[in-house]
Amino acid sequence: MLSPWQHVEAVRRRWKGKLVIKGIMAAEDAATAAQVGVDGIIVSNHGGRQIDCAASSLTALERIAERGLSPVLMYDGGIRRGADVLKALKLGADFVFLGRPMLMAAAIGGQRGVADAIALLAQEIDIAMALLGIDRLAGLADVALLRDLRAAS
Repeated sequence: MLSPWQHVEAVRRRWKGKLVIKGIMAAEDAATAAQVGVDGIIVSNHGGRQIDCAASSLTALERIAERGLSPVLMYDGGIRRGADVLKALKLGADFVFLGRPMLMAAAIGGQRGVADAIALLAQEIDIAMALLGIDRLAGLADVALLRDLRAAS
């Protein structure tokens, strides 16, 4: 019987296109994915709905990003507003998925609702960047994240 990573290796050998794997939550798994030739990693705990005590996707994202691996690092999980997008980018994401808010917008307003949600998200990102004192995403490198409210006192 093949291990899960042996299955991924078999797919990689047969599939010459881009190969992206979702649900990576451990830096070791991300390193293994890079070793077997995966082109992209989606960090996701599937909304925490499978097990509510799983590590947060943001924590996993940061740990994986620290490895400096070659696959494109994508993030999925709990993005609801522009500041959330900036947090994920700050912690190492190359790309951020935004599902539920767009689904809600589509359910309520159809194509126009999604267009309005995208415009609102872009505005929130602009405002959050202004509040952080940056005018480019590269400026996130100089922004400190507050991780523990006790650290603020």
